[in-house]
Amino acid sequence: MSPLFSKTKFKQHLLFCLSFICIGVFANDSIPKQPFSEVCKNADAYMLYSYTDVAYSKSWRNYRRHVSFQNKIVINNKSGVDKFAFLSLSKSTIDDLSTITIKTLKSDGSIVKLDSSLILNRQKKEEQTDLINFPIPGVEAGDTIEIKYTYTHKLKLYELGDFVNLFNAIPSLNTEYTIQTPPNLVIMYKEYNGFPKPQVLVNDTLIYCVFKMKEVKALEGNNYTCLPCELPYIFYSVNNKDDDIRNWKDVYNQEFNYMTQPLSLDYEKKSYYRRWKKRIIDDEKDSSKYYKFELLHNDILKNFAIEEPKEEEFIKSTGYFLKEQRFDPISIRRLYRQLLEDLNIKYWAVFARSKRSGEIDPGYIRKGEFDHIFFAYENGKGFLSFLYPHDVNYKYQINEIPTSLYNTKAVIAQPFLEGKIKAKDKYINYDLEVAEADSVQINLITLPGMNANLNYLNQYIYCDVDIENKNTTFNSSLRISGGLSTDLRRFFSMLDKNQEMNDYYSAFAKFEDDKTALEIDTITNITFKNTAPFLYNFNAKGTIKNSVTFISDNMISITLDKLIRNSKIESEKDSIDLNYYLDYSYSDVSTFNLKFPRDIKVLNLEDFNRSIKNDVGEYFFQISLGSSNDELVIQSSYIITKDFIDKEEYVQLKELNNLVQEVKNFRLLIKVL
Repeated sequence: MSPLFSKTKFKQHLLFCLSFICIGVFANDSIPKQPFSEVCKNADAYMLYSYTDVAYSKSWRNYRRHVSFQNKIVINNKSGVDKFAFLSLSKSTIDDLSTITIKTLKSDGSIVKLDSSLILNRQKKEEQTDLINFPIPGVEAGDTIEIKYTYTHKLKLYELGDFVNLFNAIPSLNTEYTIQTPPNLVIMYKEYNGFPKPQVLVNDTLIYCVFKMKEVKALEGNNYTCLPCELPYIFYSVNNKDDDIRNWKDVYNQEFNYMTQPLSLDYEKKSYYRRWKKRIIDDEKDSSKYYKFELLHNDILKNFAIEEPKEEEFIKSTGYFLKEQRFDPISIRRLYRQLLEDLNIKYWAVFARSKRSGEIDPGYIRKGEFDHIFFAYENGKGFLSFLYPHDVNYKYQINEIPTSLYNTKAVIAQPFLEGKIKAKDKYINYDLEVAEADSVQINLITLPGMNANLNYLNQYIYCDVDIENKNTTFNSSLRISGGLSTDLRRFFSMLDKNQEMNDYYSAFAKFEDDKTALEIDTITNITFKNTAPFLYNFNAKGTIKNSVTFISDNMISITLDKLIRNSKIESEKDSIDLNYYLDYSYSDVSTFNLKFPRDIKVLNLEDFNRSIKNDVGEYFFQISLGSSNDELVIQSSYIITKDFIDKEEYVQLKELNNLVQEVKNFRLLIKVL
């Protein structure tokens, strides 16, 4: 499909049917070679049917999406009760519920109708998560749960569209999804990953699409799953019949230009911008424009807070926020653009999509396609630098991007200009009209990422084993680099901003303390390098507990279960349905140097060393005496060498993790000579 649809091409795609349906060879690849009735019987639970009906309509200036959902779930065993005897809904769905009915059809033929008012009359409140679970009490093995509910969302035109996934964690005998619109609203779509053409019913009053699939296999995802990367699907959007087709000029103007174009209002505040810029770069006025920009960016990092946007400040200029010594996620974008243009630095808008949301499609500009929009600019060294705007939880360094974007495809766009930007086109004036680009040029790029050599967590622990006082103290150096550094610093910053979350993780940390032998007493030093790979270094000291045990005056036991804490990729199951899409490959290395007051002998020293290397990564464990016989060196090295793990390679991931667990079960006996 070409980057810009023609109107003729669009008319050929007005009608369609959609779903995440799997048909034919793909659907059967992982279905067991047995009757589907046996598959259902052997599952913890299964669906007799699952029906979803969606209808769109126009209501004055807004639109409505009315959804009717119903299903029947047969619970086969106690495990099925524990996993599926609940209703899971989003907060937005619960708040807009019209009707809901929940029945438990008991195996003895009786019916228990649950009190739906507990959900319908629920007081709106702020939950920590978007998904809310309502337990269905009284469900036993052999019962059937019947759930029906309807809700209506009020939406803007740009919100009309969706991905649809017909897969569930349990098998289904019959799954259907329908979509209905009046004839003045039309549907635009594109199939992906071999999705089949739909069936469509059209008359003078409606457009009606029915999607159905029988014997839908169970499919369970996880944090590393990317459904759009593997499964056949269609994305649809609903448009007014006479609307023009969305193109990259529209995307640039609506999603980038509108949110980044500086405002030329409150003239009395303009002097704050000029004075601030002069103060920061005046001593470096002979340096390059790129270095000047770095100086200004560093001052923003150090001296300005990022807060939630306030409606009454939406039209405030850069000078206003500089005076207030704070910005919000919108005004900081306007400041960046103003600086790039004032310094005459060439820049682009970057439109990107998180890895596990599926690859971006530059040829079909879907609504809601981009969850990341930021800047790229020329850096004077022959390549691009990336400028990701700060949010309320985190401030990004130059060339630091969210790790969910590592090595993903992105579109960069800029207006097609034959001369310089006119002054009147740089700012939003009192008419509050954005100066729109007449045309844009785009390119598809791959965003940068880092490999396991740069994404690392290296911990060096120097231990002093005090036999006389029967304790072990340590000094440690923890070096964190690359994506691990970005993720950890963002997490810390989020805790600083959110007291409720801080309290939660503080309690969780106390629980986790029982799982580690390292008890930190003091952080002695923290350093950070603000250029890639963003090295973050902690120095600390503390005590080792519950791992080094003094059996007698000359005999010491060391257990590794709470001492070895490598960060593993999960592999609890025997097999998986979908591939793993990691943000990045990485290495996690821990080295313990234990110093004893006298020479030592480790019983069966040669029996403990282990190593494995395969297509997924490697694990290396070694115990040896140090440079003198009074030192013991323990090293545990866990490395994932790929950011994509094929489901066929999953067994190799399990091999790595099983060896780590084997090592954690070791016990060392040390004789002090």
